[in-house]
Amino acid sequence: MSSRLQRALEQAGLEYRPESPRIGLHCSLLLEPEQLRPLALALAREGFFIETVTAVDRIGEGLMEGIYLFNHYDGDMRLLARLPVSRTRPVLPSIGRIFPGAVWHERESAEMFGITYDGCPDSRNLLLPEDADFHPLRKDFTGV
Repeated sequence: MSSRLQRALEQAGLEYRPESPRIGLHCSLLLEPEQLRPLALALAREGFFIETVTAVDRIGEGLMEGIYLFNHYDGDMRLLARLPVSRTRPVLPSIGRIFPGAVWHERESAEMFGITYDGCPDSRNLLLPEDADFHPLRKDFTGV
């Protein structure tokens, strides 16, 4: 494990959970929403970048799952963080002030999945009209 990844996880009070590099990940975490910002801050201090922010609709379980991929330019340090939240009121913390590039991803996930990113510096729709009241990537979406 990279010492940078190890330091970042320790700073955030999280345990290293290795994955097989053959699947493209070096660490995978299942987090509570309040653990995300401390992790993001620690990763930013260690020179990581955000690759993507997206979501998965786990309709059968009544959950939405925030998906965050972080990486580092200096080696094998790809980290997956998954954050399950209630499907009826999906709220996740924004990391847009820590990783400005995350704002675009949060905006897209917000409109496509109906997730609120608390503290997002720009919550305008990215792709859909501003008055859109539907979320096309939810599994129960039937069209407009």
